[in-house]
Amino acid sequence: MAERIVSPGVFTRENDLSFLAQGIGEIGAAFVGPFKQGPAFVPTIIRTQSEFEDKFGKPDGTYYTEYAVQNYLREAGTVTVVRVMSEGGYTQTTPIGLVVSGSLISSIHSTNAGDEEVGFGAFTVNSGTASGSFVVSGSGIGNVSSSLKPSDTNDVSDVFGESPFGSKDGYVYSYFENVATTADYNTETATGVTAVVLPTQIFGGASTAETPFVKSQLISGLRSELFKFHTLGHGTNENKRFKVSISNVKAAGEDGGTDYSSFSVTIRGFADTDKRKVVLESFNNVNLDPASPNFIARRIGDMYRTIDSNGKVTDNGDWLNNSKYLRVEVKAEGSYPVSAAPFGHGAYSNPIKATDATIIPAAVYQTGSSANTAGSSAKYAGFDFETIGVKGDNAHYLNVIPTTSGVGNNVDFGFDSQLSYVMSGSDSSDMVKRQFTLGFQEGFDGKSPSIPNNLGADINGANTQGFDCSTSVSAGSVGYIKALNAISNVDEYDINMLVTPGIVRKFHPSVTTKAIDVCEARSDAFYIADFNGVSDTISEATTQSSAVDTNYAASYYPWVKTVDSNTNKLISVPPSVLMPAVFAANDAIGAEWFAPAGLNRGGIVGAVSVLNRLTHSERDTLYENKVNPIASFPGQGIVAFGQKTLQDKASALDRINVRRLLITVKKFVASTSRFLVFEQNTAQTRGRFINTVQPYLEAIQQRQGLYAFKVVMDESNNGADVVDRNILAGQIFLQPAKTAEFIVIDFNILPTGAAFSA
Repeated sequence: MAERIVSPGVFTRENDLSFLAQGIGEIGAAFVGPFKQGPAFVPTIIRTQSEFEDKFGKPDGTYYTEYAVQNYLREAGTVTVVRVMSEGGYTQTTPIGLVVSGSLISSIHSTNAGDEEVGFGAFTVNSGTASGSFVVSGSGIGNVSSSLKPSDTNDVSDVFGESPFGSKDGYVYSYFENVATTADYNTETATGVTAVVLPTQIFGGASTAETPFVKSQLISGLRSELFKFHTLGHGTNENKRFKVSISNVKAAGEDGGTDYSSFSVTIRGFADTDKRKVVLESFNNVNLDPASPNFIARRIGDMYRTIDSNGKVTDNGDWLNNSKYLRVEVKAEGSYPVSAAPFGHGAYSNPIKATDATIIPAAVYQTGSSANTAGSSAKYAGFDFETIGVKGDNAHYLNVIPTTSGVGNNVDFGFDSQLSYVMSGSDSSDMVKRQFTLGFQEGFDGKSPSIPNNLGADINGANTQGFDCSTSVSAGSVGYIKALNAISNVDEYDINMLVTPGIVRKFHPSVTTKAIDVCEARSDAFYIADFNGVSDTISEATTQSSAVDTNYAASYYPWVKTVDSNTNKLISVPPSVLMPAVFAANDAIGAEWFAPAGLNRGGIVGAVSVLNRLTHSERDTLYENKVNPIASFPGQGIVAFGQKTLQDKASALDRINVRRLLITVKKFVASTSRFLVFEQNTAQTRGRFINTVQPYLEAIQQRQGLYAFKVVMDESNNGADVVDRNILAGQIFLQPAKTAEFIVIDFNILPTGAAFSA
């Protein structure tokens, strides 16, 4: 409302021009790379170490990215994490599977580090196979006696091991049925046992884990699929993180306000017990009524995000996720009767169900005593999780044992079939007693288990942390580029820094080039790059730096050693693991326009030693070639002792502090100017811009970021031709403050009696 002044008087006004926009130090860096768990390719904002570990896993030395985020969060309040996973899957040739009583048990492979697994050769079987004993013969191993009985001392997983990186000659590798897109089965029969040769198996990319569909009681002789759960994170690890319990089931109409059934959903730790539950989340009195505020999808959430190869984000689903761990997929309204209640679930696709339980236990369902006492804390029905950790138990097979097509699947589980319980009429007195638990399956990493997560001196083009980034079209590069595209949208994600720990330009130029392109296109983020391997010379470092010309990135030399907090051992890490924390600390104690270098703001916390102690002349060589030295000074620690960007041309922007000053100012101007879009192009609007920007720049000047500045937005740059094109034009002139990198002090020795000049 316009101010109304009628009678004479003195009127005072307040115009608050002291507003300062969010500094880039408060926005946070983006870390792109692999993690043990969590959502893939979706930029995720993290604010605490505990939140990071809960979503992406505790650092354990598997990936550099884990340590980089951990160190950064010690100095900063916000970080954006983008998990990279394999996009292309992988192909295995000539693995050999073993079939007993019609059920595929597993595949046995040689221990090699290649992309392709090699089978041992033909299986032969001992006489008398009641216990499933057999002999594996093949090149390099001779004849190995084994058994398929988990309790035997020569059980196959003991004889061969379960790791492709173990000390044994082979390993038992089990895959997930959903990712095998082709399987050319060719049987060869031996005495009592059939070997199945699978010449080619193509495994798909990363996937989330999911439960079977929860099903209704028998209604008119049919069970209806109701809903299933999906993990929010991707990968194999998701299969063993959670389980979901359904309890407190009330029949349709029993819960006031709806004609539908109601029930509770409890998300639990995978390895807990029914007596000692580890409850992560609970959603009580949910139902299947789409119009109800307690509709299961509304209460838990059903949204998930997909990102295509170009970084385009698509949000799927209708209800925001209130669960931190999973989402629910509900069958369409009308596909199930209104009277449907959760009363069991569909078959798992993966667990084994051998005909001879002495060889491999059949998939057993726990019925427990929960059917007898309402509200009982006894065992939940469904798949038996109580023996988790015991070799050969059902929970073990739930996660890792494969099946052939149509073989080994379990039957549906339902109270009315398993316990001979049938709902009759409106009798619902026993329904509340029904409680059961669901496990997850089909989460997959998309990588061959034979490929190690190469770190340190083992990093090469074809393997960095398990990813092949040797060319722009290699599976690892495709994954990294997709993740970088995901973070490229400046309107969607606000970042100030980009880091890809483990990516080295010498070996992975297509990924580093893409990262630089993203920063330049956004024009509001700075890339901390690794250009050389752990043992590369200064010459190699300068060779790599000379091939890049940009003021949106910087490189450092050499690698440093830090302590692994889990093992308490020293590990070698590239500079990008620790330098982001240096930038964050610089911003906290100084500002973005101060240099993240030197003894005051360049100390590398966590660094124990450097892999190459630099001389002064070596630091000169590096700095002349746009590589920032990491120096070790006795008694003063390990310090970033340079702040050059990778720009070839000598200008103010060849320094990190100036580039980051520009990033800061541009972010502020862009954010404030957005409010002027579609406003009238008049002197009043131009005045609003100047009155906002000028005090901001004055504050930066007072904090030593600028020597001088000028803001112009008036008729001089907004003539009639500009206005008629619907353009509001402005100019900002900056004289950025420079750092004192070379301190030159003249010591003048005077003769006795000489006069000192004023």
